[in-house]
Formats: sequence, structure tokens, C-alpha cells
Amino acid sequence: MAQHTAFILAVLLVLVGGCGSNTPKTIRVSGRVTFDDQPPPGQGTVYFLPVEAGEGFPSRPATGDFDNDGNFKAKTFDPGDGLMPGKYTMYIECYQTPPNMEGKPVKSYVPSKYRSAATSGLSLEITPTMGPQHIKLEVATR
Repeated sequence: MAQHTAFILAVLLVLVGGCGSNTPKTIRVSGRVTFDDQPPPGQGTVYFLPVEAGEGFPSRPATGDFDNDGNFKAKTFDPGDGLMPGKYTMYIECYQTPPNMEGKPVKSYVPSKYRSAATSGLSLEITPTMGPQHIKLEVATR
């Protein structure tokens, strides 16, 4: 019985390991977020919202967590894998006091304009033939 269970587990591991191979092609996108041309006041996230999928590609949102220097790598499926081809609008979050369950007031470092994809003015188009991309996102706080 133990051999039978071990065999089933081995088959399942092979099947699960093969699932990631069907992941659609992404284009690596990295970048830097700056606030008035300076590093951000803290860590945060860039959100990539698909507006239009690239021809033959699925539409998938993505994120890019940035560090204290503002550096990020976009993630669609796996950390740093990039973005699906298509057109995106973006918005940025960086909190002094993040949303919480304690009822503390939320305080963002990001002006309201950049906290919505509808008003940020940040957009990006990725095509299937592009190589890795490096972008700069400037947040104007003044």
C-alpha cells in the first residue's frame, strides 16, 4: 500500500509540475517609481490593469511591488515574469498607514490622481515582439 501511495504522489507531482508549462508568454517589465524624482517614501505597489489584450493573448492584470528605492518587477503569474502583451493603464499605492482592520485612518503617500487607473495618466503597451522593458513612473506630489 505504501508503494502504491508513493507512486500516486509521484504522478501527481509530475502532473502539477507540468501545469506551469502552459503559461502564456509574458514580456519582462521592470522599472522604478519615483516621487518628485526622488525615491518613494516607502514600499508600495504598481497595478497594471489590462485595457486591451494583445491579439491571441488573454487579458490578465498584473502587479509590481516596489522596494524603498522604487524598483519593481511586474508579476502576472510568477514573481518577475512580466506582462502579457496588450495595453494597460496603471495606478500606484504607497501607504504611510495602510488599510487595516483596527479602524486606523488610512494615509497614502500617493496623491489621489495616481491612486486610480482612470486618472493616473499612466499607460503602457506591450507587444509580443518586445524584449525586456524598463520603465520609469514619476509621481508628482507638488
